[in-house]
Amino acid sequence: MAIVIYTVLKEFFVEIHGHAVKARILSPVHDANTFTFQISLFFKSKSAADANEPASTFTSYATAERHLLSYLEDFQNTLDLGGEVAQGSNF
Repeated sequence: MAIVIYTVLKEFFVEIHGHAVKARILSPVHDANTFTFQISLFFKSKSAADANEPASTFTSYATAERHLLSYLEDFQNTLDLGGEVAQGSNF
């Protein structure tokens, strides 16, 4: 298994319903055209047994940032409607 080293391009710190959520936009050191994001907590809706964990890569920073902000908004909306918080990435 190859080791991938990432560069953290931007970090966000938000509070959603009293839960501190940390998020990062990352890019592999060897590939400046690939971006992903990582979240410290995930959300579960009332109808889903599993947490909604984002697992996508993007070819532009702007697209990754837009998807991250959309995920955070969905997180807020899900908790507003009675969803739950699940543990996410430890970083």
